[in-house]
Amino acid sequence: MRNQNSLLGDLTTMNRIGKLYFRYGTMGSAKTALLLTTAYNFEERQIAYRCMKPVVDTRDNKNVIRSRIGIERECAWIYPDTNLFEMVRGIAADDPDRPEWILVDEAQFLTPEQVDQLAQVVDEYGINVICYGLRTDFRTHLFEGSRRLLEIADTIDEIKSTCTCGRKTIVNARVNSLGEIITEGAVVEIGGNDRYIAVCRRCWRNKRVEQSRKGRLPLDM
Repeated sequence: MRNQNSLLGDLTTMNRIGKLYFRYGTMGSAKTALLLTTAYNFEERQIAYRCMKPVVDTRDNKNVIRSRIGIERECAWIYPDTNLFEMVRGIAADDPDRPEWILVDEAQFLTPEQVDQLAQVVDEYGINVICYGLRTDFRTHLFEGSRRLLEIADTIDEIKSTCTCGRKTIVNARVNSLGEIITEGAVVEIGGNDRYIAVCRRCWRNKRVEQSRKGRLPLDM
C-alpha cells in the first residue's frame, strides 16, 4: 500500500502546470550556450533539472553537452528507441527531488514519438521541457523532430543570428572542402564550421546560382 508522502507527492505533481518549449535557431546562434547558461542558473537557485541529448550527435565520445564557446555539462543520452516518458517516470519514482525542468539539446534529432512523450511528461508530471535545436536541414526541409515540436509545443521562440550580409540567418548550408554550398547527400551529417555555415535565404539562393554557372563557357552571339 502506498504511503501518505507518496500520495501527497502525486497530488502536488498533478497540480503543477508545465510547458513544452521549442527554441530554434541556425547553427552558431548560441542555442547550446543558452541551454548551458539556463542549467547554470537553475543550479544557482537550487532548482532540480536534467539535461538530455540525442546520441546521434557523435562529436563527443562522452555524454556531455558542449558549446562552441568551450563550456560543457553532463547529460543523459537519448537513443532512437528511448521512451522519454518512461525514462522520466523512472527518475520521478527513484528520486524524491524530481526535476522541475528538462533541457534537451539537438532536439531536431528526436523522433516524432519522442516529442509526444515529452509532451506527456509535461501534461502528466507538470515538468517544464525546453527543447533546443535546428528547424530545418541543409536542404531547407524541416527535421521530423522539429516539425512535431512546431505542431505541439506550447511556446516557440526563435534564437536569431545574423548573416555576413546583415540579414537574419535562415539556412544551415552544408559546404564541401572548397567552401561551396552543396544540396545533395544524407540528411544527417554531423559537423561544425568545416561543414556548415549559417546564411540568409538570399545568400543561400544566390550562391547556388553562382555555383551552377561555374564552368559554363560564354556564348558569343
